[in-house]
Amino acid sequence: MEKIRKKLRMINYSTLLKYFLSYFLLLSALLMCFFITFRHQLRTIYYTEQDNRIRQNLLLFRQSFETDLDAVFNIHYNLCENTNLKMLRHSSDSSWYSSLGVKDMRQFTDANHLISDIIYIQDGGDIILACKNYVYKSKGDYYIMLDGNPLKLPVGKYGHENRNSMVYVKNRESSLLLLFPSTKSKRYDLFYIIDAEEITRRCTNMLSEEISGIYLTDGEDNMISFLGESRKLPASSMLRSYELQRIDEGNDWIYTLPLHTNLDLSVCFSKDILIGIANRAFFDLYLVFSVIGCIGLMFILFGMRMTYSPLYRLHEKFTDGREKEKNLETQLDTMFSTTLLEQKKLQEKIDKYYGIMKESILDTIVNENGEEITAENMERLFNGEPSSLIYIVRIMPADGKATDSAAKDFQDYVLRAFPDNDSFCVCLEVTPEYFSWLIYYGGQDRDKHAVLKELMRDYQKESGCLVVLSNGSPSPLDIPNLYTNVCSAWNHRENASVLFYDELGDDIGDDGFPYPYRELNGFASRLMQLKFEEAGQALGHIFASLEQSDFPAFYYRSVLTEVLTTIITDMNQQNIKFSAYNGTYFEALYYIRSFDYQEKNKEIYDALISLIKLFEEELAGVTIQSGQIQEFIEAHYASSEFSIAMLANRFHISIAYMSYLCKKYFHENFSDYLWNMRMERAKFLLRNTQDSVEDICVAVGYENVSSFRRKFKKELGLTPSQYRNGEE
Repeated sequence: MEKIRKKLRMINYSTLLKYFLSYFLLLSALLMCFFITFRHQLRTIYYTEQDNRIRQNLLLFRQSFETDLDAVFNIHYNLCENTNLKMLRHSSDSSWYSSLGVKDMRQFTDANHLISDIIYIQDGGDIILACKNYVYKSKGDYYIMLDGNPLKLPVGKYGHENRNSMVYVKNRESSLLLLFPSTKSKRYDLFYIIDAEEITRRCTNMLSEEISGIYLTDGEDNMISFLGESRKLPASSMLRSYELQRIDEGNDWIYTLPLHTNLDLSVCFSKDILIGIANRAFFDLYLVFSVIGCIGLMFILFGMRMTYSPLYRLHEKFTDGREKEKNLETQLDTMFSTTLLEQKKLQEKIDKYYGIMKESILDTIVNENGEEITAENMERLFNGEPSSLIYIVRIMPADGKATDSAAKDFQDYVLRAFPDNDSFCVCLEVTPEYFSWLIYYGGQDRDKHAVLKELMRDYQKESGCLVVLSNGSPSPLDIPNLYTNVCSAWNHRENASVLFYDELGDDIGDDGFPYPYRELNGFASRLMQLKFEEAGQALGHIFASLEQSDFPAFYYRSVLTEVLTTIITDMNQQNIKFSAYNGTYFEALYYIRSFDYQEKNKEIYDALISLIKLFEEELAGVTIQSGQIQEFIEAHYASSEFSIAMLANRFHISIAYMSYLCKKYFHENFSDYLWNMRMERAKFLLRNTQDSVEDICVAVGYENVSSFRRKFKKELGLTPSQYRNGEE
């Protein structure tokens, strides 16, 4: 029993439970958020869609209704000008023209389904014509018989007011919707019975489960006709314009659209029914949620297997048979804390050597009388603005005696001219004859070189000193070269009291130390192209030139430091870990920093060659087959956005290394390989399809058709059209 308890204690149930609950709670929260969001979005979408649909249908219906009314007004115009009715008004033979007039009226009634009947009354009721219903006059009023029940008609009240009136009349038994168009003559009345049920029947297609009713009302809130449930509508006084309006009445939306004077069409939309539809649609997906939940639990178990199990095995490895009382979190915390501490120490070491590298560039030219450069100025020097410039200036006082006070006077003069903190001035050396200064000129001034020249001229006029100024450079690595330029110009100090290196031209001769820019650039170019064998040969040429030169000590250090910096920079760009080469790097840096070149030149050369070999070996460890690259290019070459950057990003390497691999595998540059592939595809499409040249251009990844045509012709000597036609 005790053995079982020990075995159970070995399993870290607290951590296991934390993992399970974290995944489970996350899944539950996601499902709940999805549930709430889905339900809200479903209701919103339903509301919006139905609202837009109802508004669109109502506006379309009004447009159709107005078209039908225009047809009625055309009928009215034709009847007013009808020959038979005109003859009826001016002839004594009323019976003949009455029959002809009724016949014409019936034809118009049959032609328009909106009109139920047409009534014509002439000469105060002496002549009454109607198509379908019986109309008579009694005691000065007019009545129409509907299913045996008389209904009074408001004849004479409307139609002569130069406006079109829609009137709803009713009694206990019957009701009618009448249209009284404008009639010029008062000798007759001509009006129309509108079929109200026909109006509502035309709205049948608007009915749905959530539309509970469609209602036709007049301006006095009388219900003329309706479809669906009978209900009370909002008072017409709530309507404010001729536009479509929506009134919210709790669980319902009432849409009211004015059709004509004293005629409104209303639609009742039930929100409760819509919510019920949304809920049914949601609960129909409940099974899907259940399946998602089951799949989620499977993912929880899979996630625990993928995350907890390796951590637990790592925990077992850390304990390594030792005491296992500490839980997994404590073990991992100890391990990570130790690793972070080691990384911190390593970073401090790197920062230290980085500072040594920066100082080595400066203290090679600062003698024992020079001024120490502060950490703030050091950082500003190496991390300054892109537009900043560095100069070296040498001053010889008028009396030929260089003193500390004279040097201090020059520094004060320069600092007064540059009051901002963007610039500074540091003394490099003080000899009995002259003193030299390093000037860092920052800030936003555009023509810094001209400004500094003018400043040196003013200082020479005020002090009478001899002033020699180097050219300017934004890089601290050029400080040795700037110092050499001052030395070269110094040899010509007998010619003028103010000398500028860039103005001496060819007269300066070859008095300075020739810095091996060409050799260094060649080495950097070959290394960037990952041509390691040629880079090693270029390094040998640099050392050969150093052997044949009588450089000052700082020149040797500057050249070797630049070589070392070039190698390390390229290795960082290829994402090679520092731990892979830190030992060799520190060894090379130690020899360069601490010994003369003649004393340790072989050790320095061997260390730099070892770094290049390490560079090549680390890159060789990235196994990318030519077939993988070719397959990716064939899958994406037709995209106009395809580039070597996309290809390099796919395999997580640098653009330079991918260019190197393309050259190695395909024996040509990436751009040439891509163009040849697109060219072959374009030739195939031109010969085997009828697609236009523009379409083929896009199909092979070119957006600029003219550029494609020009390059195609340059390649084959034929235009794409000529090639398609089979010309040689």
